[in-house]
Amino acid sequence: MKYLFILVLVGLGLSAKSQITEYNPSIGWNYVKSQNLKMVDGIWYNTEFTAETGFNYIFIMNHLLDSAMASIQIFTLQDEYVNVKSRDTSMKVIDLPFDVKESGIYKVFFGLNDKKGGVKTHEVQFMLVRRKKL
Repeated sequence: MKYLFILVLVGLGLSAKSQITEYNPSIGWNYVKSQNLKMVDGIWYNTEFTAETGFNYIFIMNHLLDSAMASIQIFTLQDEYVNVKSRDTSMKVIDLPFDVKESGIYKVFFGLNDKKGGVKTHEVQFMLVRRKKL
């Protein structure tokens, strides 16, 4: 029974380590989270995430729209502004790097709006990556 318990603990440790994978190993970026979403046109989405001092973070949103208004906004849990990026161009990728001044939980708000107005739902890949500060 004792050996089974130790084996389970080792397995949990290995699975926890495998959740952060390398994004660009030459510069040390690691995935924290990546998710494919179906976003409704013009609707704002939000989620909370944990960030630590000593790391640089970047949110990346990939979409397939030729003409879109995309925005990513980051706030503390006390609704203090951290950083924002909005694009009203045909770029299919929007990214928002930010520096963590204090470890804790933050909120990210993101939205996408097709300026042509045809399709109402969009396939989007939303990622959070980090690396140790240099």
